[in-house]
Amino acid sequence: MAWPKTSTRKYVITLAKIVRQIDALSAVIQAVSKATGCKVYSDEVLEKFKKPCFFVSASSRMTPYTDNVVEKELTIALTYFPRDNEKNEITYLGIVDLIQRLFQSGVQVGDRYLHVESVEDDRTGEEQDILQVTIVIPFLEQVEKPAGGNVEIMGEVELNIHTISNKQRRTAEDEKWNSKIDSGTI
Repeated sequence: MAWPKTSTRKYVITLAKIVRQIDALSAVIQAVSKATGCKVYSDEVLEKFKKPCFFVSASSRMTPYTDNVVEKELTIALTYFPRDNEKNEITYLGIVDLIQRLFQSGVQVGDRYLHVESVEDDRTGEEQDILQVTIVIPFLEQVEKPAGGNVEIMGEVELNIHTISNKQRRTAEDEKWNSKIDSGTI
């Protein structure tokens, strides 16, 4: 006797499109600039910068995850310089709160939404009057295969998953997988 089928689910797997780190950094810069009205400098300007402002820097890490996917982590450091008369805890916490709200779950980068793993703040400078906020954005993306390389691309895979009742014995017929993954779903 076969188990009665209680539901059938079809899964479509879409590999993550490639995200350029500069696009993620630009999305963060735009969001911070728009929300605060402050200039965000990407290069270190040692003199004559207008306060309040942010300076931004980034570092990244890439680790192979599978043959077709890499794990990346983009760490963005936002350094905030307040006006001289606004060097106080209220100003710093206001900026931290604003940045945490902006990126509390992630950031839109093109047609992808990247989740934020953490937003951390610290103080730096001789007088501890410079705020530094670090945003960590991990994400997975598809590996770019070289054109004309010796890499074989999978054409199509079918996968059906049947959920069965556990009240009766399982038979081989109940263990079916069928779904479709092809260039149209990737």
